[in-house]
Amino acid sequence: MPSAYTIEEIWDKIRNLPLIDVAVFDVISLLDDPESNFEQIAEKLSPDIAANFLTMANSAYYGREVRSVSFAVRVLGYGQMKKILTSAALMDHFVQRMDLKDFNFEKFQVQAYFCAAVSKVLGEILGYEKSADLYTVSILQNIGKLVLAVYFRDEYREINALKISEGLTSRIAEQRVLGVTHGEIGAVVLERFKIPKEICNAIRFHDVLGRIVPQGSDFELEFVARESSRLVAGFTLPEEMNAQEIMDRLRATVDEGRKRYRESTKEVLLSKGGYRDAFETLIGQASGLIRRDLKVFLKERKP
Repeated sequence: MPSAYTIEEIWDKIRNLPLIDVAVFDVISLLDDPESNFEQIAEKLSPDIAANFLTMANSAYYGREVRSVSFAVRVLGYGQMKKILTSAALMDHFVQRMDLKDFNFEKFQVQAYFCAAVSKVLGEILGYEKSADLYTVSILQNIGKLVLAVYFRDEYREINALKISEGLTSRIAEQRVLGVTHGEIGAVVLERFKIPKEICNAIRFHDVLGRIVPQGSDFELEFVARESSRLVAGFTLPEEMNAQEIMDRLRATVDEGRKRYRESTKEVLLSKGGYRDAFETLIGQASGLIRRDLKVFLKERKP
């Protein structure tokens, strides 16, 4: 059954959602202000958002304990803090408004951090330097599903029913019911917070196979984010294992992958005739290693 909304009405509603409290916008504005200071930012955060922000800042991505918002600003820098703060504030916003009977938020978080761990491992094997951007994409790539669950509840229920009854992917079911996907919705939401275009595009297309990334774009970010999402979708979620434990178990995979990557890069470059094409081949090799070792401690899902 098609949505009661037209495509234009859907986008108008999404672009006008009251996504974050005014106070958080004030903090984000301070992060864009070269005249602001650490103390001003720390004082503006509510206790709930500050706690969520510190949880994200203390993730395995940053490799050190962060006990205060002021210290987080010094350690992470304004740019990365803005991304994490936006993530934390969005999560708080949706949890406060969500009917958890219709949405498994715990599963959502486990999947996000599982994807973050896999993307970090894949990025390390390939020598991709913007690991913090991979983290942001992993945590927020399904933010559009939260938008659907909170603001398009009837359509969200219909999408889930369609997935179950016909065995469809989220993307296909969403297109059939709404005409837009959760990736597209998530990207539009993040564009409102001036999140960099490369990150928004990686979220918009994280489940689009065979996409040709335009010249001048950060194709590495899109390729790694998409392959990480595809890997995660092939396994049951590690409910009793956090991101750090997953990365620890895959440490030998990283070492092996780096060695293979160094040995095969020149050969692949020569055969493919360019780094872009070669990267796609190399990411497939690295993904194969990760899948092999994930199978040791996680159960693969049936196709």
